[in-house]
Amino acid sequence: MAKSFYIILKERFPRSVSFARKLLRGGTGQVQKTIQGQGNIFTADDATLSGVKVDIIGDNNRINIGSGCVLSNVYFRLRGSGHQIEFGEACRVSRGAVLWFEDREGVLRVGPRTTMVEIHIAVTEKAKVIIGEDCMFANDIDIRTGDSHSVIDVKTGERLNHAGDVVISRHVWIAPHTVVLKGVDIGEDSIIATGSVVTKSCEAGVIMGGNPAKVIKTDISWKRERLAKT
Repeated sequence: MAKSFYIILKERFPRSVSFARKLLRGGTGQVQKTIQGQGNIFTADDATLSGVKVDIIGDNNRINIGSGCVLSNVYFRLRGSGHQIEFGEACRVSRGAVLWFEDREGVLRVGPRTTMVEIHIAVTEKAKVIIGEDCMFANDIDIRTGDSHSVIDVKTGERLNHAGDVVISRHVWIAPHTVVLKGVDIGEDSIIATGSVVTKSCEAGVIMGGNPAKVIKTDISWKRERLAKT
């Protein structure tokens, strides 16, 4: 199959021309690419990348990494065509991530200044994952727009479990070992407690926890800083 793949990289800390050429070829191990298809584009303008792997089978997929982003050990696995992934400015993905796309025209948009640790995001069936600015995701977070396999009504033969969009508004804190499932909309300033399985949407400014997750406190917000007692 013919290949057509473009990488546009502007390093955050400029180095020699020879280093840049090696980076485009994946010779340094910073960007490793396995591509089958045409019109696939990876853009990383003024970003810092380490151990990034791009694995695509399909056409016209676009990955755009915003200025000032820092991505470490991120695996982009795309199957199908027309997928779009976009990270806003100054996002940080540390200690690895798996971004898993199947079918066609899936979308992942991550707002500026959002941070993630060891996250897994799976997008199927033209669904979207929209994440707002300044979110904070701890380690071992799983976000899914679908179930990957089919549940069938034996009386009608119809499939019951089609994919659904996931929307996480601005300034949401998701604690470790949490699963966010299809069709969920999490309001801004909210907190999802450790070990939660989120199957339903919530309003802004709440704490959700449990399996399945329920609202356990309202009228809250949060800060990244540990504030001293007053």
